[in-house]
Amino acid sequence: MIRQSDLKLNEVFEFVGVFTSDPEFTVYNIDSDELSDGLCELVHLPSNKVHTRVATVALGKLSLHLTVLTKESMSVCGNQLKFAFQSLLPFTQYSALTVEHLNTASLSPRKNYQANRLVTGDLQLADGTHLTIDESQLIAGTLNSVGVDNARLLKNLMELQKVEYDFKYYKMEMSVDVQLLILSEGNSNILPADLVLPFHPSTVVSSDIRGGEALQAWRWYLATLRSLSHSIEPDMQKAIEDDLVATKQADRSLGSQDFSRLLTMACLMSASFGETCLSLEHWQMVKELERLK
Repeated sequence: MIRQSDLKLNEVFEFVGVFTSDPEFTVYNIDSDELSDGLCELVHLPSNKVHTRVATVALGKLSLHLTVLTKESMSVCGNQLKFAFQSLLPFTQYSALTVEHLNTASLSPRKNYQANRLVTGDLQLADGTHLTIDESQLIAGTLNSVGVDNARLLKNLMELQKVEYDFKYYKMEMSVDVQLLILSEGNSNILPADLVLPFHPSTVVSSDIRGGEALQAWRWYLATLRSLSHSIEPDMQKAIEDDLVATKQADRSLGSQDFSRLLTMACLMSASFGETCLSLEHWQMVKELERLK
């Protein structure tokens, strides 16, 4: 029987939520010993969610971009990653991004006035959906007008957490809450993620994890973390503000987006331990991970 006290992400994570401590289970490695036990255990699972919107800024989102993934490495671990997300999360979507796909896909929902119905677009996703975008097969090419517009729609989804609905005579943006993972060989010119990390998958060992007590426990665990409310006490707010001022003075290149990302990561760190209030300990842990990155 798996107890709630046994479910500690920091003891079993190597990448996006290896959900059992069984040594024979699939393991993914990152070529950075200092990061493998920290940064990747919190940036993607438990899932982040948008909690506040200020003008065009969606606070709480944290998209992850894993680089150094070639076609060959994706063929090895891609299916395992997709299967892991499908096994753990209630809503998942996978999209292989190519020039042809961008030039032909219907990403935006559109109103069909002849049928008097809204035609579903690829980006019409339920809140809480995990969307994996695979850029490993994206090569140089020419985007037509549809491709340029689709690239814009994807960028808006990642940066603003909004999806545009096309009603022919006018367009309307709808707020969404979608968790994004980008996989590619190098940096993306289309999708600017909040966090970019190099990822070097090693041998993948197949394992039948479609059922069982451990998998059910991890599903419950991740769903519970997503439902938890989170707050920052006034004294902790003051400590963070002072810390950010000092950090800004030391590095003028840092901006509001960097600070927002750090705060989101700190909240995820606390959530991974089942806590609803951000502690100084977890704030310091995230700052150290950022320094090592």
